[in-house]
Amino acid sequence: MARKPENYWEKRSTELMKRLEKGTENTINSLIQAYEQSTKNINKEITNIFKNYAKDSGLDKKTLTQLLNKKETEQYYKNLLEVINRDITSDDIKKKMLTKYNALAYSYRISRYQALQDNIDVELKKLANIEQDITKIRYIDTIKEGYYHNIYDIQKGTGLGFSFTQIDNRTINLMLNENWTNNANFSKRIWNNIEKLGNYLRTQLTADIMSGKSIAKISKELSEYMNVGLYNATTLVRTEVNHFANEAEMLAYEELDIEKYRFIATLDQVTCKHCAELDNKVFNTKDRKPR
Repeated sequence: MARKPENYWEKRSTELMKRLEKGTENTINSLIQAYEQSTKNINKEITNIFKNYAKDSGLDKKTLTQLLNKKETEQYYKNLLEVINRDITSDDIKKKMLTKYNALAYSYRISRYQALQDNIDVELKKLANIEQDITKIRYIDTIKEGYYHNIYDIQKGTGLGFSFTQIDNRTINLMLNENWTNNANFSKRIWNNIEKLGNYLRTQLTADIMSGKSIAKISKELSEYMNVGLYNATTLVRTEVNHFANEAEMLAYEELDIEKYRFIATLDQVTCKHCAELDNKVFNTKDRKPR
């Protein structure tokens, strides 16, 4: 059987990436909705504290101090624990949060200001949980589609029918849990990004609130801060999808004992310099860095 021309492989590779990009956009749309909801929830907490006292110009220092120092109720404490138990599905994160909030006499000394800080923390942890669940589904689909698509293309391109091993959950989990960059897997990177966003958000909101800014101004700036977090989240998704697509392709090559492969880069305005330099070069599969 004659070998398929190179443009066949390029076309099939491009078609796969287009399908993966479409799935990625759906995931990003879900992330946008999640971030928008979290922004609304945090804004609601801020408004609930200041709504009866705020003026268009903000809050006077005396009123502000009284409001922020007021002790929260026992019911607030119970509600906080209920939200953590109900909405945080990550066992490790839930354990850490419950350890903190179950500390002796915590509920009896907490100020309204600290309650606001806690609500921001819990809301962002919920957001990270949602982000992890949404993106994990996308990455699993990417791995499966990348693996089977490449095997199918090779069968069709060579005109040969052959058996191959089905990709199993163990292999998928190994790929998902790989610390492939900055000594972190996709899950750790999500939590790290959320932690950075939380630290930044609490610092900036503290400054905004203590300066007596109006609710409208605080709300506007909160949206801007959250959009930074959303940008980092969408960048992470695109990076991880490309990574898992490449890993799945190489897994297919290894399964079929393919000795060499050609690197094909998408040459457009977003292609990095490193990838552009590798475009169309041939490499030995055995020389590839292990996962």
